[in-house]
Amino acid sequence: MIAMPKLIPAPVWSDLSLSIAKGETSQVQHLVEQYNLDVNAFVDSGSWMPLLMEALLSYGFATEDERLPLLKYLLDKGADPNIRCLRGYNCVHIAVQQEKYRKALDLFLDHHADVNIGDEDGSNIVYWAIQGWLLRKDTGSGSAKPESGSAATADHDSAPGSAATADRAAHLRILEKILALGANLDQENRFGMCARLWLQGAAPDVKAVVARWELAKPVIQPSTTTQPVFPTGLHYPEIAMKIWTELVPKTGIANTVHGELLQAVERLRDDAQHNGISKNRRQQKRTARFIRDTLIDSKLFDDVEIERIRTNTGRLIRNSRPYTSDDIYDHLVDQVCIYYKQKPPRMAIRMD
Repeated sequence: MIAMPKLIPAPVWSDLSLSIAKGETSQVQHLVEQYNLDVNAFVDSGSWMPLLMEALLSYGFATEDERLPLLKYLLDKGADPNIRCLRGYNCVHIAVQQEKYRKALDLFLDHHADVNIGDEDGSNIVYWAIQGWLLRKDTGSGSAKPESGSAATADHDSAPGSAATADRAAHLRILEKILALGANLDQENRFGMCARLWLQGAAPDVKAVVARWELAKPVIQPSTTTQPVFPTGLHYPEIAMKIWTELVPKTGIANTVHGELLQAVERLRDDAQHNGISKNRRQQKRTARFIRDTLIDSKLFDDVEIERIRTNTGRLIRNSRPYTSDDIYDHLVDQVCIYYKQKPPRMAIRMD
């Protein structure tokens, strides 16, 4: 609906998902081009995972180098690495926390990564960069271990000196890129922790990178990415999306009752949440009555549900202030979905 993120169309999703799972980059590209897919759409209404994240996490690629062409293709098509999934993290959060995605992280940073977006706990990217791999004290010798008790001790093995040196140089270069994008070292997560606190125990080379950056008096960039709002309050999100995408026109009156009902509910929601007190309260009342009467006259609902429909639409009709909470609108959307399931499409009723 108005605030609902886009989904990959159901007819193409199965083939696309299978191609990603098999690591078939050329076939994914073919499907995206053939169906003109929105590369920022989500794969389903269960996990609400963006397409780019699906490609990042696929087990179909034996190496990261094999995965990078697909990620680069999607990014060049406009995929946004900053968009979070339902669980509250995005592709950059994933990449910065797992060494096997280091090249993907580098790629995301080159495609407008929003470095101060917090994950589900509010931790930004520089927090994870320092807390994860930059707390290690090894600077290329290959024999040093992380400090006992540090977060980096888990799953850490000594590497040959040349490999450790190369990895360390890559980590420091990526840290410089994160800082250059305006990272906030003092951004606290919900546990009151921030990157600067972890920096206290970091290696000298890490502290030196940060010190040089701060000498230049950098500008901290606030997060500007608009995140999707997931319809977690709906019982029938897939049906609601189907009605919205197939039966609600971009402008004007829908040609089915189903489309007109959903458009009416979402128009009331949008007016209340974004426009404040409307000058056209008379039209809003007529819209609420249209929703009430159409649903009740359908004879699909029992007495208890009819009373709830009357009560909820009545609050929209009688309230002098806009009703901004989602609960009433979500309830009415669910009833429209039930109407869709039980009634075949008919021509829309105009609200004269």
